[in-house]
Amino acid sequence: MDLEIRRKLGRLWITKSADQVVLDVDPGLSAHWLRAVIALACGGILLDIADHGVDSVPFGFAVALALACVLIPASPAPLLLILVSAAAVTATVDQPFAPGVLVMIPLVHLLHLSCAITAVLPRHARIAAGALWPPLRRAVFVQAVVWVIVLLGYLLPQGRTPTILELAGLLSVAGIAVVIVVLDRVR
Repeated sequence: MDLEIRRKLGRLWITKSADQVVLDVDPGLSAHWLRAVIALACGGILLDIADHGVDSVPFGFAVALALACVLIPASPAPLLLILVSAAAVTATVDQPFAPGVLVMIPLVHLLHLSCAITAVLPRHARIAAGALWPPLRRAVFVQAVVWVIVLLGYLLPQGRTPTILELAGLLSVAGIAVVIVVLDRVR
């Protein structure tokens, strides 16, 4: 076969000759790595819950949910684990900006993101690493926005909130909702 053109587009090699075009696709990463990420996120959440001294029954329920997250990421188990962990930390922590609370923010986001991606892939699928960049960029952007909001919450005075700040907060939430709706329609 006489090779005329060979180009690399990302990890896809396109080879053209006079009579045919051959696509060589990189095999990519196994989808099982995403389940390992889910297991690590669940492990971090369980360690955080255990560190706060949650009773054995809610902790056992959280362990069962974590196992379900790894085995069946397309189930309601990730949402329930996020709710259980939030309730457990809220019930056991006095300070809203305690390290155990702040650690939960990236852990539950990682759990949500990895379960969402894993839920749409077949069990033995392979995924190109480049396909993960758009969701990772969005996740980094969301985390940056969340940490800015946490910083603003930390800087706000304790006690009664002035009316102007309450109004600004309501308007900013409404603005975020409008941005989300507009960005969703653009897709």
